Amino acid sequence: MPSDYPPYRGPRVTLADALSAGEGPVAGRLSRKKETWRLTDGSTSVRLDAVMGELVDTGDWVAGRIARAADGSQVLEDAIVLAKRRAESPDPELPSRLPLLRGRAAVIDAARAHFSERGFLEVSTPTRVTCPGLEPHLDAFAVGDRWLITSPELHLKRMLAGGAEKVFEIARAFRDDERGPWHMPEFTLLEWYRAFEGLAAIEADCERLVLACAEAPGIEPLTALPGCDLSAPFDRTTVREALDEATGLDLAQLGERDALAAAVEKRGHRIDAGDSWDDVFFRVWIAEVEPGLGSKRPVFVHDYPASQAALARTHREDWGEVAERFELYINGVEVANAFHELNDPDEQRRRHEADRETRRAAGRDVYPLDEAFLAALEAGMPPAAGVALGLDRLAALLTGASSLESVTAFP
Repeated sequence: MPSDYPPYRGPRVTLADALSAGEGPVAGRLSRKKETWRLTDGSTSVRLDAVMGELVDTGDWVAGRIARAADGSQVLEDAIVLAKRRAESPDPELPSRLPLLRGRAAVIDAARAHFSERGFLEVSTPTRVTCPGLEPHLDAFAVGDRWLITSPELHLKRMLAGGAEKVFEIARAFRDDERGPWHMPEFTLLEWYRAFEGLAAIEADCERLVLACAEAPGIEPLTALPGCDLSAPFDRTTVREALDEATGLDLAQLGERDALAAAVEKRGHRIDAGDSWDDVFFRVWIAEVEPGLGSKRPVFVHDYPASQAALARTHREDWGEVAERFELYINGVEVANAFHELNDPDEQRRRHEADRETRRAAGRDVYPLDEAFLAALEAGMPPAAGVALGLDRLAALLTGASSLESVTAFP
């Protein structure tokens, strides 16, 4: 506090409490529109007809006492300046984001309480690791001889192998070159795992969690997501069904890369010579299928092609091999990605080596194998299911924000 402003030594209450009591000593930031002032703190804002005391200006931080004048007007008496408004703020958009940031904080509090009340163990795993994950499409940030995590997944599975049966983490994750309305290079992931459970248990967790966050203080999902029913049960579909409904394309007939490329190109999408089957699939999926998913009710999308299994188990359907995983969509945005976890150490090592070769062929960084994770699988990881949920995305959707930046203090 600048030395030329007197300290405010008296007791202080929030504006909300002062309004409830009818008066009280308060402090906050002033704004002004024509002849009307407004004082704002973390609890609420109050309209003032006059400010009596030191010379104050729009944007000043002030203290004083709210009182009512004889004519009924609301006045801030004995106002003193705690800090003057600067000519230019380094973060001019921050004040407008504060309501959304409070909503994000409420969502995080609700999520933590949800899992703690159900007997999950909250842990904090390393952020700087020897292997950040080997998915071919994810790039990590290098920090010295290690990398920042793209997900806490591998360490959380080591927790399962070590004896934890229900575990969760609210973690900061980092992915290079991820930028857009719903992507940021640094973001918040909520991951949780259940030993001896399958995807049905994770689906039920998601349904309860979304409702708990939607009912958190300050959240108004009926306004933020008009027409989207967040009550359980959520809808369920498969990748094949969703693609057919949106485009008329049938994956059963498009198992070869060239056949899929021809069908997708016919729909007006650009196909490059080096595109893999998955590259082609995502061109049509992202453009034509995703935007309509979960608009009326959140939807779990199951049975992704086996080439997109990552760390999930697979099984055979009548039309092809599929991954035992789902993604949760709300209002066209992917919110969560769940796996029936692969716990076969030999198959996991084979997949990791294949991913390393794919990364090498694409000219991407090739990360070391996480031998500690593979050793945990060797020692015995129980059957399990788990999910990564984007907390920033969920908070943005529930608060009506149009992007992740809107619920980020310093994007």
